Amino acid sequence: MRAEDLRARVERRGDATVVRLDGVLDVDSSPSLRSAVLACLAAEPSVIVLDVADLRHRDDVALTVLPALAQHAAAWPGSAMTLAAAPPQLASALDRMAVGRSVPVFPTTDAALKSTTGAAERMRLKLQPMLDATSAARHLVGRACVRWGVDRVRDIAELVVTELVSNVLRHAGTDMEVGVARDRRLLHIAVRDHAPGLPRLGGGKRPTAKVMATAGAVPGQAAAGRTPTEYTAVEPEDEPLREDGRGLLVVSALTHAWGCTPVPDGKVVWATLRI
Repeated sequence: MRAEDLRARVERRGDATVVRLDGVLDVDSSPSLRSAVLACLAAEPSVIVLDVADLRHRDDVALTVLPALAQHAAAWPGSAMTLAAAPPQLASALDRMAVGRSVPVFPTTDAALKSTTGAAERMRLKLQPMLDATSAARHLVGRACVRWGVDRVRDIAELVVTELVSNVLRHAGTDMEVGVARDRRLLHIAVRDHAPGLPRLGGGKRPTAKVMATAGAVPGQAAAGRTPTEYTAVEPEDEPLREDGRGLLVVSALTHAWGCTPVPDGKVVWATLRI
């Protein structure tokens, strides 16, 4: 089975995205589904609806990609992911694999679009790579925390966004977009830049990894069909931790989860805090 035998047709519905799948989902084609969903996440939709009316599956194991993608969407950018219009054979397999515990299943696409429970509220700010970018980002995050009634994590959130923006200033040097979002459980902070380099934790030589997040950050991500967060290196290993940007070690220590998602014109480095 070739990966191109699974086709994805993407439709924007306001702040939501519908992905109509056609073909066979199996171990070989699941990377195509993953790529299609990650490409949709780059636009930060409130919800992604996978219309699976024309989807067939070769084995139940391939369906484990669905909870992994939902977990990635929830971590960044805080988007909900749902399934719609599953035919009887696929619906039975989804039930056997308990996919519905983490990915809501609706009878129709319209029903899924009407249910945006868990969709995140968002605030965004575009910034140039100038010294005052860190203070502007802190102000955005602080204002969001007050507006959404999560002031108790404000200090940590402001520190985290300072580190993420400082990384862009030191290593990417491009325009950036700072985003902050809130759902029922998490505060999401993300900084999108236009440089290709992908980050890793500093503080000594480390092998390149495809998944790095704080312990317990994305349950089940180590299972088959996981959705990896990929990155290589940004911070020089011999760069001291500085007061104006103590690096991703601080982000890792303070957050529930963090990671980096490549997007077509650069990358998004994101972090989540429990609220």
